[in-house]
Amino acid sequence: MTSDPLNNPVYARFGVTPLINAGGTHTTHGGSMMRPEVREAMSLASESFIDLVELKRATGSYVAEITGAEAGLICSGAAGGLVLATAAVMTGTDASKIAQLPDTTGLKNEILTQANNPGGYLKCHEYAGAVMTYAGDSSGGATAEQLAAAITPSTAGILYTYAYGVARGGLTAREISAVAKTAGVPFIVDGAAMLPPASNLNLYIDEGADLVTFSGGKYIGGPQSAGLLAGRADLIEAALENSGPGMAIGRPQKVGREEMIGMVTALQLFIEADDESRQDGMRSRANSLCSRLQGLDGVSATVEQDYETYHVPNVVIVLDGGETEIERVWSELHEGSPRIYVAKNHGGLAANMVNVSDGQEDVIADRLLEVLGH
Repeated sequence: MTSDPLNNPVYARFGVTPLINAGGTHTTHGGSMMRPEVREAMSLASESFIDLVELKRATGSYVAEITGAEAGLICSGAAGGLVLATAAVMTGTDASKIAQLPDTTGLKNEILTQANNPGGYLKCHEYAGAVMTYAGDSSGGATAEQLAAAITPSTAGILYTYAYGVARGGLTAREISAVAKTAGVPFIVDGAAMLPPASNLNLYIDEGADLVTFSGGKYIGGPQSAGLLAGRADLIEAALENSGPGMAIGRPQKVGREEMIGMVTALQLFIEADDESRQDGMRSRANSLCSRLQGLDGVSATVEQDYETYHVPNVVIVLDGGETEIERVWSELHEGSPRIYVAKNHGGLAANMVNVSDGQEDVIADRLLEVLGH
């Protein structure tokens, strides 16, 4: 490991400048930091050849054990999990249907969700050949009656997406599960970034999800190219058969032996760790940064954590100058020296502490004060 992550020679070779990641675990800036044990396990995995499908089943059994599901699968991030989940509910294990995708002629090919479902990740379902359908309206979601009425003979699955926090209004995941069970339609939950708390690894299965996907490269700290898919044994088998190394719709979302081993290693470390201590460290860094911003003209800073919008301590910064000032400050931080990435969300800036190392909160504070002219 390099002694100075901001001066990393493997990136310097290509003229790419590393940064302090105070933006969270976004894919855009590298996800999260893998622990040394994960990197070591991946290196060891690369030294041997194995039967890839055998490894997929073995590591999937561990995912099932941790999530409380009937079966599990390491997938290519939560997005890859959504592609495989969608394929699974459309084809089952029918080899001819699997070979047919993304052509869904003659198949149940509709994925139904509430009209207020976050839209950013719905493309993942369409990649498998599905058509999105909606119940209710974009402001209030749907009632149970509206959702049930929107189910058609072509409905392959019903979806609940937790992206951007818990959806406001409409049916909860548990309520959707009840409708899906009555109709005999599989229920898919996208829980990509819904960690912490660690208990969410079990929650959605307990609430009735037939398939649930999580990102592996966010709070769990696995490879960014890996994720978890868990659920009903028959649907996980269908997802596996829709994935690589077979020539199926999931072939482009293949996961290598190194990522599988890295992912289960990170998952074991995650569930065995003292997360409260980790949270305390993040909270301390957030409070320190926030205190440096108090009393500045035109600036309001608070520490927020609600396990929905802010899963870990964030310093939320509101600027009187509005969107123009937000863009200026963000750009100067991102392009300055040292480079700093903070998130732009909810009408301001949010410095997320999950990837901020001890002492970096002071560097962030210094740069913010400089950019803000104080």
